[in-house]
This record gives sequence, C-alpha cells and structure tokens, in this order.
Amino acid sequence: MTVASNNIDTVRDLERLRRIEADLREGEAFSQAIFNAAQTGLMVVDIGHEQIMDANLTAATILGYEIDELIGNLVTPFCPPHCEEIRRTMMAEGMVRDMETTLLHKDGHEVPVILSLTRVRQKGGQQAVLSFLDISERKAAEEALRRSHRDLALANEELKRHKDQVVQSEKLASIGQLAAGVAHEINNPVGFVTSNLGTLSEYVDTMAALLRLYTDLEEAAAEERREQLRGEIRTLKEEEDLEFILEDVENVLTESMEGVHRVAEIVQNLKSFARSDSKESQEYDVNEGIEAMIKMVWNELKYNCEVRREYGEIPSVRCHAGQINQVIMNMLVNASHAMPPGGGTITVGTRQVDDEIEIRIADTGQGIPQDIINRIFDPFFTTKDVGKGTGLGLSISHGIIQDHGGRIEVESEVGKGTTFRIYLPLSAPGAGEEDAGAPDRENKTADGPEPDMIG
Repeated sequence: MTVASNNIDTVRDLERLRRIEADLREGEAFSQAIFNAAQTGLMVVDIGHEQIMDANLTAATILGYEIDELIGNLVTPFCPPHCEEIRRTMMAEGMVRDMETTLLHKDGHEVPVILSLTRVRQKGGQQAVLSFLDISERKAAEEALRRSHRDLALANEELKRHKDQVVQSEKLASIGQLAAGVAHEINNPVGFVTSNLGTLSEYVDTMAALLRLYTDLEEAAAEERREQLRGEIRTLKEEEDLEFILEDVENVLTESMEGVHRVAEIVQNLKSFARSDSKESQEYDVNEGIEAMIKMVWNELKYNCEVRREYGEIPSVRCHAGQINQVIMNMLVNASHAMPPGGGTITVGTRQVDDEIEIRIADTGQGIPQDIINRIFDPFFTTKDVGKGTGLGLSISHGIIQDHGGRIEVESEVGKGTTFRIYLPLSAPGAGEEDAGAPDRENKTADGPEPDMIG
C-alpha cells in the first residue's frame, strides 16, 4: 500500500513538472514573441564583453542587419558618437534614460535614435537591456519645419519690403495728386518775391547813382564842379523820392523774406512727407504734425471748406512721424473731396483719452452709405471716379495705425458728414519719457477761446 502511494505521488510530481516545463516554454515563447514584436529596437548585451547576446527584429531592421548577424557581435561599433559617455553613465548610475544620439547603420549612415540602457545582474555576470527608437522621420519633419520657418521668414521680409514700397508709392501718388496745388502755393510767394526783387533792383540803381555823385563831390577840387554835383544830387533825390525809397526798402525786404520762408516751409513739408521713414521711432508732436499737413494740402482745402481747429493739451507720442503725417494728410484730402458743391467745414481736434491720444477729423460732407462703410479700409476699394483715387489710402492708413498699436474708428451719416477718430497709445510705441505737452496756440481746446476759422 505504501509503495503504491509513493508511485502515485511520483507520477503526480512528474506530471506537475511537465506542466511547469510546458508553462515555462510557453512563457518563454510568449516573451520572445513580445520581444520580437516590439516596435522599439531591443538588445541584450553582456556588459563585461560588450557583446550582443540577443536582438529583436526591430533592432536588426533599424541597423540594416539580420538578427543572426547582430548576435555575437560587439555592440560598440554601432554607437560611435556617445559610446564612452554611455559606458560612464551606465557604470555610475546603472542606467541611461532617453539619450538622443545616433547609431551606425550597416551601410555607414547614422540613424538618429532615442536610446535607453538598463543594467541587469545575472548569475553569469552583468547584462544590460538596450532599447532604442528610430526618430529619423521626426528629425526629417523637424528639418522640414525649420526650412519652412526659414522660407516663411524670408517671405515675410519680402512682404514687408513690398509693403514699404506700396506705402512709399502711395505717398508719391498723393504728392502727384497735390502737385498742382503745391505748385500754386509756391508760385504765389515766388511771384511777389520776384516782383520785389525788381523793385529792389531799381532802388539799388538809384542808391548806386547817388553814391557815385557823393564820391565825385568828395573828389572834386573846383568849387564850380562841386556846386554842379550838389545840384545833380538834389535833382536825383527829388526825382526818385529818396525818402520813400528808404521807408519802402525795409517793407520790401520783409515781404521777400516772408515769401522765401513760406516756400522753404512748403518744401520742408514735402520733404518730410515724401522721404522714406526712419526705421527708428521718434518723439512726435501731434498738433504740430496736423498743422504741417494742413499747410501741405491747403490748396485742396481753402476753396471749398473752412478748417476749425480744436487742439487739446496733449503729450507727444513716440512713433514714425512720416507715417502718421501720411495718415493725417490722407484723411484731410478725403474730407475735402467729400464736401458738397457749396462747401463745408472740417473740424480737426485732439485730446488725451486715458492712455491714448485721440485725433478727430470730422467733415460736413456727403457721408458714407452704411452698406459700404465696412469696406472703406479694403485695399483698392474707392468711391472716387477712375483716375482720382488709388483705393489704397485708407487701407494703408489703417495698416499704419495698427502697426503703431492704435486703431481707427469711423462714424458717418449720408448727407450730414463723416467723423474719423484715430487713437494712438501713449505706451510703447507711445509717449516719450518727458511729459512734453503741445506748445500754446491761439485756440487750445474746445473749452478755451473760440477756435480760429480758415475760409
């Protein structure tokens, strides 16, 4: 009975051992399947001999080998760039985590990978599990993205250059439209300066003749000759009215200087408007800028509108002065063109609103229909006749103010007029360090003395 029981136990033990062995084989096969199916390259390396003991299919594919070609080879030839660094980190810390490096492909090119290495102690010595992920596609995508960024930066620079050229072209087109008026404004002072120069030339001839007579009188020895010269001097004084000449010459010179200064002022306004803007911002007195632009376009304004000024006490702002002048000039010209046949009024006002400067340009013109008011800032949109407008003025003005961190608002009613409000920030690119207010003027604010009128 005892022998039979022992035999039964032995049979059961053997059966259990067979099941354990089968489970182990099945588990090993399952582990090997997972090892080979992994999308990450895996290698088992003998640390002491730096020899590859096992490798999966992904590792072989990444490196361009068959699995059998890897097993038994040294691991060092495959990771030349950081081999020593990996070894030092491995010995010091027992692992390497997520190192971006390259491995050497069978054909000689480098494969970018994310590599990790974990040390495992075994009875037969120390082993390490090396895992690496091929990031070639990611690297290619990153390089493509960098190229795209470079191309985009170049395209953006090219676009900026074209934008600057368009702005400059619009400036020159505006000057071309105003050329006749500017020429008229220059011809007026040039005309009376020319006339005054003719008068001064006659006065100089008279004074020169008188000086010659006095010189001859001083040099004459005979009394008879001296008396003759005194008579000629008296006659010349009476005929040419010397007292009037002495009084008038100062007036003629003063008028001529005023005319020359007027021409110089017009030319300076043209130069400041037409030149390419400085790349650097500068302190800008808004009220003075508006005055300069009113003078610039005065020939467009004076025949069909009066200009009312309502300047406020405002600080200067830091901006591109030439660009802001262009916006103001464009608004003034548009306002004058909007006037009805009988003429009207343009009111230009400035004030500080919180941390912004408001420039208000209001006209009593024909107004803008509500169905197109949302389109007035679109490029090439214009309601003017062909040849009288480029359709870029308001679009460029809108872009300039946006570039300065500001905004333009518009209100309009058909038959009553239009009001544009331009807001420029006092903060960057805003006001300068000093709180420089605008200089005193005859008409400072709407609450001060009556604003002067220009008919």
